[in-house]
Amino acid sequence: MIMRVNKHVDKSRNRDGSSFIEIAIASVALGVIVFIGLDAYVWNQAFMINDLACRDACRAAAQASSPTNTKAAYITAAKAAAQRELDLHIVPSPWISNPQLVNSGFLWQDYGASNGNPMPAPPQTPYVRVQTSLDVSLPVPISFMGQTVLQGGAGQKLVFQRSYSMPIVQLPPP
Repeated sequence: MIMRVNKHVDKSRNRDGSSFIEIAIASVALGVIVFIGLDAYVWNQAFMINDLACRDACRAAAQASSPTNTKAAYITAAKAAAQRELDLHIVPSPWISNPQLVNSGFLWQDYGASNGNPMPAPPQTPYVRVQTSLDVSLPVPISFMGQTVLQGGAGQKLVFQRSYSMPIVQLPPP
């Protein structure tokens, strides 16, 4: 019986180059999968780097204090602490830029407690919000049916933004 199956397989196998076509199609498909995987890897790394940098910067801003006991000094110290923390997150990648502090995304909300107003009622608490941004160039532009879906390189960059909010550890005295 085994001999019979082998003879059948040998006779039905076409020997005019069909395996070459199979290998060519499989190679192209594998190449596409590798390129998409490379883009996905860079995309994932950029997201994780920005997330970690933003969280660390927000934590530093929430714990910042100033020897000058004014609200403006505390806000300046918090922003400087967030920037110092972001400066520690250097990205050694040609496709991912270093995280940057978004000035319009920085918010110090103490509900007037540093001006002598009473603390807000729970669940509200004084907090600081930090927003970071970084640019990503994909190594391989992604095109579908002639339309560029995502493009990397010098022409167009993807922008990743992240924001965190944390309670302020120490408020300036009123």
